[in-house]
Amino acid sequence: MKRVLLVAVLGLVAGGGCKKSPVPTAPADMVRTSPDGMLSPDGRGVVTGGEVEVAGLIKAVQEDGGRLVVTFASKQPTRSVLCRVEAGQAAAAGNLAAGQLVAMHGLARGQSGGNPVLEPCRVVWAGPPPGTKPADGRDVSRAARSLEMCRVPLLVDGLRRGGRTLPDGKPMTEAAFRQQEPARAERLDAAEKKARAELASGGLTALSCDHPLLHVLQRCETASGPDSPGVECDAPYVREILSLLTR
Repeated sequence: MKRVLLVAVLGLVAGGGCKKSPVPTAPADMVRTSPDGMLSPDGRGVVTGGEVEVAGLIKAVQEDGGRLVVTFASKQPTRSVLCRVEAGQAAAAGNLAAGQLVAMHGLARGQSGGNPVLEPCRVVWAGPPPGTKPADGRDVSRAARSLEMCRVPLLVDGLRRGGRTLPDGKPMTEAAFRQQEPARAERLDAAEKKARAELASGGLTALSCDHPLLHVLQRCETASGPDSPGVECDAPYVREILSLLTR
């Protein structure tokens, strides 16, 4: 029962219509990254005291000094990202399981034993526990179509974080991208229109383009850019969604 409540609270339940399902508003300067991105030599832009969204697979959930610590799996067997859960989040974190895809927000606190630490951390989204099959695959289809609807904003977000700017030095915008690459933008807009229609016909609500799952999927699909794809890209849940994408 606790797991069902957690999933419902964290926004996995689809609703009617083709609106975008919101997630908690992210700070403008928050760094979105993967566990392997945080473990890279440059830390993917993470600075001490800055807010970070890390999304990946759980390696373990353990108690340490009366606090729960969520450890993320990575391609480095001897290193991990540690999220020390904030007070009031023990119930949510305690329902998480090893191998589950999850996104957490926290403040960067440097390293402990060579491992990056986020503290305090809170759960902002969790995927289905490993070994479970989503009912009739509706949330898998919903995620795939939502990613297709969000191609342009996610692409532009990646360009910004990769350092691409306008000639005047200002950050890249969607309008500028459409002007610079009209053929590509037209193709992505057509895919968005088709995905929007498919969601509406199925009575599904689109995920917000800020949803952590879409950033994970984008990272895993492109396998490039400012974030490092990690072991989360091989998770059955992620692979099932990617298999539904229109190529």
